[in-house]
Amino acid sequence: MGFCFHTLPSFSEVLKEIKSKLRPAKSNALNTRRLALPEELCCRFSLANIKAATNNFHKNMIIAVGDTGFIFGGKINDGFYAIKRLRPTSDSHLPLLELRYGANNGSLYDNLHAENHDPIPWKRRLEICISVARALHYLHTGAKFVLIHRDVSSKNILLDDQWTSKLCNFSFCKRGPHSMSRDPISIEIESDIAYTSASIAPEVAITGRVSHKTDVFSFGVVLFEVLCCRRIFDAELEMDQRFLYRWACKCIENGTIYSIIDPYLKGKIAPQCLKKFLEIAYSCVQFEENKRPTMGEVEVTLELALELQKQAESEMESTNPQEFILTG
Repeated sequence: MGFCFHTLPSFSEVLKEIKSKLRPAKSNALNTRRLALPEELCCRFSLANIKAATNNFHKNMIIAVGDTGFIFGGKINDGFYAIKRLRPTSDSHLPLLELRYGANNGSLYDNLHAENHDPIPWKRRLEICISVARALHYLHTGAKFVLIHRDVSSKNILLDDQWTSKLCNFSFCKRGPHSMSRDPISIEIESDIAYTSASIAPEVAITGRVSHKTDVFSFGVVLFEVLCCRRIFDAELEMDQRFLYRWACKCIENGTIYSIIDPYLKGKIAPQCLKKFLEIAYSCVQFEENKRPTMGEVEVTLELALELQKQAESEMESTNPQEFILTG
């Protein structure tokens, strides 16, 4: 397909790096950074402004779900903000449970892997990915307080009856002033997580630092999961195929990626759309943080991929209506 990608370090090299840098767990092994929000960075908005931005806290404006409340995306003045609304009381579980279990179409993971679910059409998969990328972009850049979500996975992407995605499970969040949003923040992680997680970014395993680029990496793994409809880790496969993103990257470099995509999608993805999708997914899982795109760039590229798909379908339908097969 004419791709030109740089070879990623092997997984054994990553593990070797991890082993050399991880130390026995100590309370002070990693310096956890406590962030205080300087007064000059504070912005105050009236309740009326916030209600207007969130359409009176309408459920369609929810971009993420946390254990303590909901996060809405909204525009105030000339800026986009991530607005968190806490549950009224600590024992008020109904609103959160209603949203979590009211997602009529379950999680993205269930829809990709459960036997009782119909395959998701390709354009719908793209729309879901765009929705998630947009939500993460909001969380990264949309407020003076920014959230760094460490647990981006298909299991934590809920789909409502309109197939709109919502992020849930914010148990691994860090927040701090927007001016520090690009700085890595240290956290403590258990060593078994570093060795067993199939979507954790290398720098998290090696140093315990998370940043927005950590989310980008994990989301790149989700993109490959969406394309291939394969679990991100499968211990029953050959060693070089157990981690989906590494297997997919190798296939991209070798020009054999088409062999591992979801069979349901074969013949339904426009070539230019697939190329854009692969380019952004591959760049998301780069070993070095500074080589990964921002979530805004991911969102824009996925939107372009969707437009290329729609354009190809329109052209195909008008040219060969009887042989039209790009129905994803």
